[in-house]
Amino acid sequence: NGTIDSTSQNPTYQYTTAGTYSVKLTVTDTAGKTGYLIKTDYITVSSSSGGGGVDPSNGSGGTTGPGNVWDFATTGIGSGHVYIYIPTSYNPSVVASPTIWLFNEEISQWKAIADANNIILVDLDEYNDTNAYVNKINAVNPELEAKYNVDRGRRYFAGWSAGGNIVVMLGSANQDFLVATMVFPGTGGNYAYNYLRSWTGHKIRLYYACGDQDPNYDWTVVQNEANVFAGLGYTTRFDKVVGCGHYIDENTYHKRQDAWDWVKNFNMKN
Repeated sequence: NGTIDSTSQNPTYQYTTAGTYSVKLTVTDTAGKTGYLIKTDYITVSSSSGGGGVDPSNGSGGTTGPGNVWDFATTGIGSGHVYIYIPTSYNPSVVASPTIWLFNEEISQWKAIADANNIILVDLDEYNDTNAYVNKINAVNPELEAKYNVDRGRRYFAGWSAGGNIVVMLGSANQDFLVATMVFPGTGGNYAYNYLRSWTGHKIRLYYACGDQDPNYDWTVVQNEANVFAGLGYTTRFDKVVGCGHYIDENTYHKRQDAWDWVKNFNMKN
């Protein structure tokens, strides 16, 4: 448009209107001589009807408003219910919401994080039933993406104890669907190892937390799994929670916040 927008060597510029734009580069040497290069129709900016995000579903029509829980009936599957929390910050015209799917985790432990980060929480309401978890995800996900603006490029699993084990196992087998796993604690063992070592596509990231006083999980074993999977080329993180037993309370230890602050930097395109 004729206006100098930047004088840096590697400039960035945010376009706010869709269209095709030309770019002009002007260079001045130490003697004051000037040259320029024009790239005509060099940049194309597309519009988005549903705001930003990695891969917005642009869904609409959901009747559960921000700050409320949608009781999604899954008749004939496990408990028959999935509870979906829509965060107070939900604003589909601005940005698509990432989703965190909870395996034996509680919405109450994640609510503050969800409200602060526009995250839709999906409590699968099961314990140690892999088939029910899978069937519920298959039933819920299409409906959720159709009725809410969900970011399909930012799906995450979170689990505790037996739910944490299933998170790592299902995550390893569904790396084309999922960005990262978070467990507090949990391990995937040989089941996950076999999937991870043979997979050649987009790799999940794996976050582990375990109390050093946990009577059910030896924290060194959990840490070792993180190290083994890192040796396969995966990005992992392990946090030892000093003084903590089997259940890692969020108000006390803030490990879910730590996990989110780490995994939020990853998506299906990086």
